[in-house]
Amino acid sequence: MKDAEEKFEIRINDNGLLITTRDGNEKSILLKAGEALMLLDILKNEEEKLRQLARKESPLPVEIKFD
Repeated sequence: MKDAEEKFEIRINDNGLLITTRDGNEKSILLKAGEALMLLDILKNEEEKLRQLARKESPLPVEIKFD
């Protein structure tokens, strides 16, 4: 089994939310605060569907909780 590795680096700074790939290609996306909040809202609304997809794809149980 391949070791788990982080594929993205996510940072919040004065400009907004910066997501950078960690695969050697160094591609980034910068979301302004309002854009990042819209993405967060979409992810919250789709959380259950994403959890179901993750369970199907993973050989190990996946459980991530945010308080």
